[in-house]
Amino acid sequence: MAYSITINGIDRTSDVQANTLVTTDNLNDQQDTCTFNLVNRSGNGFPDRESEVIITLADGTRLFGGIILTTEFVPITTYGIPGLTITCTDYVRLLDSNLVHQNYIGMTADQIVKDFVTTYCAGLGITTSNVLSGPAIDQISFNYIQISQAMRTITDLTGYNWYVDYNKDLHFFPIGTNMAPISLSDSGDNYWGLDLTQDNSQLKNRVYVRGSTKLSNMTTNGQKGDGTSTIFLLPDKPHNITITVNGVSKSVGIQNIDLSGFDFYLNYDEKYLVQDSGGAVLGTSDVLSVQYQYDLPILVAVEDTASIAEFGVKEFPIFDNTITTDQAAIDRASAELLDYSTSLYSGTFYTMVTGFKSGQTLNLVSALRSITEVYTVTQVIGTSIGGGVFQYQITLATAKTMGVIRFLTEMLEANQNLIVVSNTEVVDNLQMITDSLLSDSLTDMLTIDSAGAYDTWCPDSVSTTPKTLAKWDLFQWG
Repeated sequence: MAYSITINGIDRTSDVQANTLVTTDNLNDQQDTCTFNLVNRSGNGFPDRESEVIITLADGTRLFGGIILTTEFVPITTYGIPGLTITCTDYVRLLDSNLVHQNYIGMTADQIVKDFVTTYCAGLGITTSNVLSGPAIDQISFNYIQISQAMRTITDLTGYNWYVDYNKDLHFFPIGTNMAPISLSDSGDNYWGLDLTQDNSQLKNRVYVRGSTKLSNMTTNGQKGDGTSTIFLLPDKPHNITITVNGVSKSVGIQNIDLSGFDFYLNYDEKYLVQDSGGAVLGTSDVLSVQYQYDLPILVAVEDTASIAEFGVKEFPIFDNTITTDQAAIDRASAELLDYSTSLYSGTFYTMVTGFKSGQTLNLVSALRSITEVYTVTQVIGTSIGGGVFQYQITLATAKTMGVIRFLTEMLEANQNLIVVSNTEVVDNLQMITDSLLSDSLTDMLTIDSAGAYDTWCPDSVSTTPKTLAKWDLFQWG
């Protein structure tokens, strides 16, 4: 037997239509998928959504491991034999069971990744034995987002790749450390159909990052009295304010909250101080000195001079109010330049060689094309062609290429930055859907009266003589 398929631990290999089995291995947060048609030949019934599917090759290698996401009853032959088309997703579905709401300061990337699993994936079987050491991250915050989205942010910042393997182990590794099983050359006979594209549409060589705000250094604002004024305007909204009059410290309250007992009262939003009505009005010889900090916007620009010299200036802005330090903004801009400051190469080819995995590095040396390039494997599609043999379509790119789905996802996620979420916020109330919410009209039952639909059936509701059919190559056999 070339491979076996178990669903919730039960062997269902003989139930799966062999030439419908397709696996797709995608890079990073784009989840891997697997689809196949299943007929209940074994009598074990049709599997439910959220069931675990494991596909194992004869040598013990797992071709896929994950969770059933959708099932669709369809006629899988010309004669209408009912079966299920099953679509599965990988173990990232387990990783995303809970949302990350955490602020990390002064930690390395691998420490943050391991904390995701420890804090939010307890009891799900996710391990971290292949999380490699990563660079230090000055500060990063996550406000109720899926772990896969948080991992995307970490990989964008560090230039690493990641995936959850089919044994539920999380991999986090630098680009270039995981090599593909073969390299490509003009004389290679283990691949065919190589198609390459060079693209400058995503070129960026000067990146501006506008983050949130930071506190300025302490500044001093000095004003003289005039014998009549009791209101003193400030040029900024102040933080950590202290006041002196002629060098003598004065107390500060909050206007409309503190009604008495202070020398001055601060109106933060309107940026002014008002003197207490019982205090002596400042004269022309009196000096009010206000020391405070104010909000400074975080805005940095990072450029790649070599790319500018070759292609001219190509500027690009990034707006992210979760960035709260200059260094974090510089890191974000540098990560963008790492991926997009040169032309993007992408391509596809076909092979029968096993062992390809998204995130691997593949070398191409082609004198016929005048190309010597290092690629990242971004997708592996394995298709069963019968007899336990798989054909693989490999997709390559020299950097991350934003697809339509990722673009739309990031557009939606960008709206989260419009809402400020405090680390101290808690869920007010957890609502749960109960059976009582369902209308009685939804509880009617549909009964299908059939026996052995996969091998005998009647052509219509009147006939009593079964019609039989034998068809080869539907299922794996040996």
